Amino acid sequence: MSVTLAIFSSLGVCIVGAILEGLAAGNNIKPFFAKLRFPAYSAPLWAWYIIGALYYAICFVILYRLFRYNGDTPLLNAAFALILIVMATNALWNYIFFRAQNLFGAFLLGFPYALVAIALFVCLRQFDKVAAWAFVPYLIYLTYAAWWSYGLLKLNSPPES
Repeated sequence: MSVTLAIFSSLGVCIVGAILEGLAAGNNIKPFFAKLRFPAYSAPLWAWYIIGALYYAICFVILYRLFRYNGDTPLLNAAFALILIVMATNALWNYIFFRAQNLFGAFLLGFPYALVAIALFVCLRQFDKVAAWAFVPYLIYLTYAAWWSYGLLKLNSPPES
């Protein structure tokens, strides 16, 4: 695939992902955030927008490299499937967390989500180390996200009787 087509294809996938995330989250993000109690280590709302932009930059790099890959490996199709699953699951998380306001469901989704992300890293590592290493910051972030999600769940769960 040409450089230009790879850029536009990668941008297109990222734009569709961002639109799906926005639709899944709905319009009540700020009011929902306002009523939550946050762990002391929680990033402010504006920082989550930066995290989101960095996430899409990472997805763009991976997609671009996959579209430009010239080798012949069945792992290429697996990597495409896994990055699309990561992006779709991210949109699903937004639905569960923001629209359904289900902190427990969002926390639970983090486990299979992390497994898919790790599988993507392992897959990329086999044939495109640059793409794999581009994904490492997001894998590190997922550790924080799990910790944050658990803290949020604990602080906002009804007290046990």
